[in-house]
This record gives sequence, C-alpha cells and structure tokens, in this order.
Amino acid sequence: MVQLCDKIDFNDLPQFLAVVGDKYVAEIKEDGDRIRLRMVDGKVFLSNRRMKDVTEVYPEMHTLSGSKDFFIDGEMCVLDDKGVSQFNTGISHRSHCKGWESVRNSMAGYPVTFVVFDILELDGENLRAKPYSERRAILETMGLEAHPNIKLVERFNDIKDAWDKMVREEREGLILKNRDSIYKEGFRSSNWKKVKNIKEVDLKFTKFDQNPQGITVENNDGIRCLVGGRHQYPVKEQFAKHGEVVITIRHLGKTKAGKYRQPVFAKIVEE
Repeated sequence: MVQLCDKIDFNDLPQFLAVVGDKYVAEIKEDGDRIRLRMVDGKVFLSNRRMKDVTEVYPEMHTLSGSKDFFIDGEMCVLDDKGVSQFNTGISHRSHCKGWESVRNSMAGYPVTFVVFDILELDGENLRAKPYSERRAILETMGLEAHPNIKLVERFNDIKDAWDKMVREEREGLILKNRDSIYKEGFRSSNWKKVKNIKEVDLKFTKFDQNPQGITVENNDGIRCLVGGRHQYPVKEQFAKHGEVVITIRHLGKTKAGKYRQPVFAKIVEE
C-alpha cells in the first residue's frame, strides 16, 4: 500500500517552517490518480492506491523500456496547456475508464503524464529504508524523463519559492518532505506534510436541501456547498428570516466551468 501524507493548515505553515528549518523540501502537489509502476523484465505493471491493477487503463506507459527492474510511485495526471494537472476536467476521464474501447476513446482528449516522486525498489534492492534525499538522487539517475509521458515532480529546497510558484500557477498545494524520511507502506507519515492552497470567497445562497449530512446550500449560479453539524441551524435561521444567507466558503480555485473546487463551509457573513 502507498504511504500517505499528514496534513498541515496553510495558516500554520510559517510557524512550521520556523521550527523545522531546512530539514524539509517541497514538491508541487499534483491533482491526479495515485499510481505505482513496477517494471519487471521489461514489462510494465500499474496499480492504484487501493492496490487494484490498472495496467490497461494507461497504455501510454506500456512503451516504457529499459534493462533495469524497478518500482516507482507517483501521480498519473492530465496536464492543461500550462502544465497544471486537472482532476474533474482531466484525469477523472481516464481513471474511470472501463474496458479498452473506453480507454481508447479517452486517450486523444485526455493524454496522461506520469509525475514520479519516489522510487521504492531497484534491481531487487529494497530502497524504502533509505532517506528520501537518497531515493530522490537515485530517481534522478533513472532517465525516466526520456519517455514522452513521464516527468519527475518539481522539487524545491526553498519552500517559500515553491509556495509562491504554486500560488502563482493556481495549483492545489505543496507536499513537504523530510529529507531523512523513509517510505513506510500503508502509513500516514508525519514526515510528509500536505498543505493546500486554500482560498476564501463570500457567496449569497438562496436555497437549500436537507440531507442526512446536514443541508446543501445553493446559489443562483448553481454553486453548492454542504453545511453540516451545528453550523446548519444558524444557516437555516437566516433562510427563515431573509430567504437567503451570505456564507464564506473555502475552496481550491475555480474549474473551467466556473465552479469552485472542493467548496467547504467556513462561516456565516455577519449582517
């Protein structure tokens, strides 16, 4: 099983960096399908984070060749014309393909790029117990980027520079990795930190639907957001009094269709 990341709120990032100093490096967080690729005797095998075989879903990887056996970890992505990975308008069209005809029909419109960020085995040697910095150095010698559909994830020693670039390019966030960290299968490691580029916006909502999780509010543009737990009751009070409510939502940017990515309720905007 894959190693997972711990989380850190972007508001806590300055304090975290002040404490850890230069022990961590940053990688751009790609928004795709978590995939591991194993090469054995020149043949490629692919599996997702649930250990399901997805070799036939990504035939672009079948042309990978070489004399070495290896096991690598990464994110299968569909990149836009700016090189930014897209999920709803990209990789979701490939990761959910069922059967060869579905894959073939999606390949032209949604070509994939495998963004590799770790290597676990090389020619029978288990590299998981080696520090991340050594694994990355080994990965850089593999020549994987000679393949047209493979690239190594961007890595930054200066985390502030990485954050500024990520925000400028409107990407999802960063993965911060301890230089000395090992790879532990099936664990959520405190040595890998995921920090998302959270944005906020105030929106006026004019209706809601009740559901088992709480209420789902919706505005005139079709933007929907779940309001759960105790937060739903003051929201419903605002609807009862005024027929509408202004809510601050947190999100990860807009899609090409004008929707907000992963909208989450933050607070009611006071009158």
